[in-house]
Amino acid sequence: MGDELRLTVLGARGSVPISGQQYDIFGGATSSYLIEAGEHAIFLDAGNGIINSPPVDEDKNITILMSHTHLDHIIGLPFFPELSKKDRYIDFYGADIEGHSIAKLIEEAFSEPYWPLTIGAYPSNFHYRQLKLPMTLGDDIEITGVKLRHPGGCIGFGISYKGKRIVYLTDYEMLDEPDEEVVEFSKDADLLLCDAQYLDEEFASKKGFGHSTISKALSLFKMTGAGQMLLVHHDPKRSDEELMKLEKTIELPNVRFARQGESVVL
Repeated sequence: MGDELRLTVLGARGSVPISGQQYDIFGGATSSYLIEAGEHAIFLDAGNGIINSPPVDEDKNITILMSHTHLDHIIGLPFFPELSKKDRYIDFYGADIEGHSIAKLIEEAFSEPYWPLTIGAYPSNFHYRQLKLPMTLGDDIEITGVKLRHPGGCIGFGISYKGKRIVYLTDYEMLDEPDEEVVEFSKDADLLLCDAQYLDEEFASKKGFGHSTISKALSLFKMTGAGQMLLVHHDPKRSDEELMKLEKTIELPNVRFARQGESVVL
């Protein structure tokens, strides 16, 4: 791969997994994205999209970064194929929430009577790590973060490698204007992923839910000077036909709705 920075969409659906022929193009799996950079495989969130991950080469280091621990972002973790491989080394980073460690939060979520075994009981060599940003992976990857407006909190991530940068802003509720801190954080990203779950006419009844509109995401894109943008966290009721119609109304180049299974190489 050399200097390539590659992002693969494993799941971009918001709130809850869905299925059916009307969701074949954009997918029904919830938030998970694979970033490949050098010897590292970095997963952004562990919605049930993480089940779609291709096998990770044995010589690659696996890191999972959690934006937050709402169910649609963690439900795929017990089914992550690498988790069941004996001695497979996995680093799992998440922030403490209200004094509770990421280990406590995840282990309690996946334990009896809700699940037959904890994540720590799987065969892999799985390690919980407290998320402290900025951080580095190896010599070439820098990971930064920004706080996003979302019930219970959420972290947006920036992943930089060999002069290229991906910014991930899922579960972010913009108000009248994008937050100045978020705009600055996202400046000149090569690839921006931004929450765009709602239409303008839907937003009035969705305030406080922690998600943004397509028009707000487009405003952010214009303000950041990003190279391209994937709109993510699709409303679970939005069919392929509806998303394609909405996509045709976007007049900005290099902006589209994320499609499950697609890859972007920078």
